[in-house]
Amino acid sequence: MKAEDKTAIPRVRIAVIGHADVGKSALTVRYLTGRFIGEYRSNTDLLYNKTITLETGLTEVEIVDVYAGSVDGDEQNEFPMEQVLWSDACMIVYNITQRSSFEYAAKCLAEFKSLQNAPTAYLVGNKADLDHLREVPEKEGAALAAASSIGFCEVSVAEYTPTLYKAFEKLIIDSRARPQKQNRKFSVSKMLGTLIGNNSYSQKSLGPINHQGTVVPCHKGELHKSRVLKRRQGFTATTSL
Repeated sequence: MKAEDKTAIPRVRIAVIGHADVGKSALTVRYLTGRFIGEYRSNTDLLYNKTITLETGLTEVEIVDVYAGSVDGDEQNEFPMEQVLWSDACMIVYNITQRSSFEYAAKCLAEFKSLQNAPTAYLVGNKADLDHLREVPEKEGAALAAASSIGFCEVSVAEYTPTLYKAFEKLIIDSRARPQKQNRKFSVSKMLGTLIGNNSYSQKSLGPINHQGTVVPCHKGELHKSRVLKRRQGFTATTSL
């Protein structure tokens, strides 16, 4: 693809936010690769980049998997304002077996209401396969989303869930229809490595990876400085800047 053609591809930036341990990273990787990673730990934001094809044509998608801190940590209650202002759309994720994660999602949606030109949003209840441990009824999630006039679905990232792909695609299509933000709070101009494309992940558990993209870790408040920090273990760079 010629450089001038690539620059013409529209870009949509998505922030995936939610309480710790709701499955944000697994959800993001499931969407981008079609694979499930059961054990996934990070102490930093991760930024993924991928060009996808929709009926409307090619779209460059950047997804920030927002680090929420530990369950008991002080960072857990913070609203990720910088990441939200940077994004064109937000996917707000909670765990149907964890009431506190739903309360955090409700808090985030309340913060959205105070923002001018807030990004498009979608509410997702994860871990639907653990219905026997459910603490949040599906109708309660649907009611919260309806009150904010946004989309809603329950998914199991551990299983193949077409609804998840449809949710991401709706966010992307709706975002493309809106005026693009001119002033971002932060951005990363350089990418490292191949998305889950090295031997640090077991091919036995993941299977072959056919979807290519890039990923770079970034601490909160640091992305606007275009600083590339030390990559966390398991994401060793395969290309040089």
